[in-house]
Amino acid sequence: MQIPSELSHYIRDALQSGQSQDDIAKSLRTADWTDTEIDAALASWLPLDGAGAVPRPMRSTAARDALFYSLLFVVFGMVVGSTLTLLFAQINNWLPEPGEAATYGRLSGLRWSMATLIVFVPVFWTLDRKDRQATATDPARRHGTVRRWLSALAMLVATLALLGDALYLIYSWLDGQISLRFLIKSATVALIAGVVLAYFRETRTLPATTLPLPAGWVLIGLATLALGLTFWRVGGPAQGQMDQRDRWRLSDLRTLANDVTDCVDIDRANLPETLDPMICARNPARLTGFASDITYERASATAFSLCIQIENPAAVDSYDLRLNANAVCIDRRTD
Repeated sequence: MQIPSELSHYIRDALQSGQSQDDIAKSLRTADWTDTEIDAALASWLPLDGAGAVPRPMRSTAARDALFYSLLFVVFGMVVGSTLTLLFAQINNWLPEPGEAATYGRLSGLRWSMATLIVFVPVFWTLDRKDRQATATDPARRHGTVRRWLSALAMLVATLALLGDALYLIYSWLDGQISLRFLIKSATVALIAGVVLAYFRETRTLPATTLPLPAGWVLIGLATLALGLTFWRVGGPAQGQMDQRDRWRLSDLRTLANDVTDCVDIDRANLPETLDPMICARNPARLTGFASDITYERASATAFSLCIQIENPAAVDSYDLRLNANAVCIDRRTD
């Protein structure tokens, strides 16, 4: 640990004046210095008769502490951000706005946040437990410079988030835009900000246990809840493989639709009744094996549709597609 210069100078002057180490320690305890700080500071001086107080070499742990608390700060932020992302997605899914369909597609893009929680929640639990155990042994760790600065930064961000949340809530109320979904999102932001403030309080004096801080319990509980709900809606690796196969099918469908639209091997002013779309493929190597499953249908002399069967229609973003049960079609014109 880094010994404060004023403490070191006080001990040096006291030893040179002839005070014993016990008397010096007693005086420092009265001034609320911790036993760890006192012992480390006393150990940094060697009292010698006739030579006063001779400084001993002290090995600083500042770099190690900076690494540990920076890592804890980053991991905490990753857990908080990913938890908030998943909770917002669940709120959007369960409480869609009028005219907005609750679709799987909006949730399927959340796998990065899910992976983040799977990796970082155990890391956060491990780092926090290690920090609490070390702090219980050495209370002076609570006053470390890096820890205090990072805690202050986190509390500043959380406070600004609370103020911004309150500001936007009042503005939306005055503007007549309050909805149940908005209120729940606002409450979620306030809850997460409160967890951050509780976790990074400067004085953390609760006894060390498996999960020592109530804020730690709340954060891990929220992360687990958000992760579980998203797994339930999005699915695991099997669902991911199914979604990937459908993405390949839709990519082939769009590519072939463009190729048929510009195909020089057919009469685009009078489309044929039947057609193998692969005949028009400009770059077959870019297509997957699913391209052979795409079917052609003539709608008129200059209009056609290409269709393919998919496994999970709920995951389809249908801005340029037409859904019919498990069939996805794309309509194009050649004129």
